[in-house]
Amino acid sequence: MNRLVSAVLGLSLLGAAAHAQPGPGMRGPDADGDGVVTAAEYEASALQRFERMDANKDGVIDAAELEAIKQRFAQREGQGGPGGGFGGRMLAQLAAQDADKDGRITKDEALAASRAQFTAADKDGDGKLTGDEFRMGPPGGPPPRQ
Repeated sequence: MNRLVSAVLGLSLLGAAAHAQPGPGMRGPDADGDGVVTAAEYEASALQRFERMDANKDGVIDAAELEAIKQRFAQREGQGGPGGGFGGRMLAQLAAQDADKDGRITKDEALAASRAQFTAADKDGDGKLTGDEFRMGPPGGPPPRQ
């Protein structure tokens, strides 16, 4: 797996980390702390994550930014880097956001991925995510090992 794909995967993992189970006082997508995440809250959270990762604020998460994300995961997970643990899963989810596979993630790609994740998690189609829908984990389960 090339370094860019690995870095892209890391970005996605950061997104999953921000989507912890909702509940009162929760940090992340439940902006109003009511225990329910609406589509608007989910998208706003995704946009905030994107903007944090877009270090040079050019509207694209490029190879250098992705490598920096990968390195942060490697530091957190020790010398082995983000192989198969949390960091590896997050990096895999990030890589999936690069829809055109050009090694860069645009804001549109990140938001499209976020919308698809929300739709997949919203099992009852009511336009909001509750604790039960969050406990199920990321849509499709963990990404396959490369």
